[in-house]
Amino acid sequence: MNLTAGTGALALIGLSSGNAFAQQGTCNWTSPAERMIVAELYTSEGCSSCPPADRWLSSQLTTPERSSSILALSFHVDYWNYIGWEDPYSKRQFTERQYAHKRAGNVSQIYTPQYVFSNREVRRWGQAGVVPQRLTAMQQDKAPVGLQVSLERKSANQVEVKVKTQWLDERYSSGRVFVAFYEDNLSQQVKAGENRGELLKHDRVVRHLSEAKKVSPATQVQVFNYTLPADWNQSNVGLGVIVENNESNTVLQALNAPRALGQCS
Repeated sequence: MNLTAGTGALALIGLSSGNAFAQQGTCNWTSPAERMIVAELYTSEGCSSCPPADRWLSSQLTTPERSSSILALSFHVDYWNYIGWEDPYSKRQFTERQYAHKRAGNVSQIYTPQYVFSNREVRRWGQAGVVPQRLTAMQQDKAPVGLQVSLERKSANQVEVKVKTQWLDERYSSGRVFVAFYEDNLSQQVKAGENRGELLKHDRVVRHLSEAKKVSPATQVQVFNYTLPADWNQSNVGLGVIVENNESNTVLQALNAPRALGQCS
């Protein structure tokens, strides 16, 4: 994968699920032929059983090799905030997303830490072989939708993300697309609650999740504009894109671009 900016060129390895090219503050990525896994972790800094799940995500799901097959996203929920520590990364929106999984029948109950792989609950996530087995299964599965994604900087803190869908399987005729920005290498000294006194480290923390937009063979392109908050370390911010089927709630395809904002600076 090559990154071109101005007159220089820098070779990049393992940065995204597809090829990444940048010129004058614009990057483009293409999804792989195989269907990617979307691994969602629901967690909280106020939950004493959550740090092992956070560490597992960092060690098992974010390596360059697996980042090309897995879009890992850590959603910090807000229902633990009442016990004395307000998780700075938590949002009501993420709690609502977890409850939406339950309403759809994707999970049996709500708890933390909870892993959901491509809209299916995974309880024994720490057991050896769970990820390789999932990857082997997904590698046999061609994605019914292809993705071409571009990120353009309009200014230092304003970006435009354009998602183009290519519909490859006539069984699927509509869906919804989400865009997520996540941040790596975050840490927090917890001063209250169940993890009081602990220095917690996090990767793939979702900092922004867009509202869903409709996509179909007739509406293949959607555009998302976002103003980047000043407290983000942009060099550690990556981009994720998810397309789900409207009827079956199936993940049709995803794309992962680690450190996307750092590339397109």
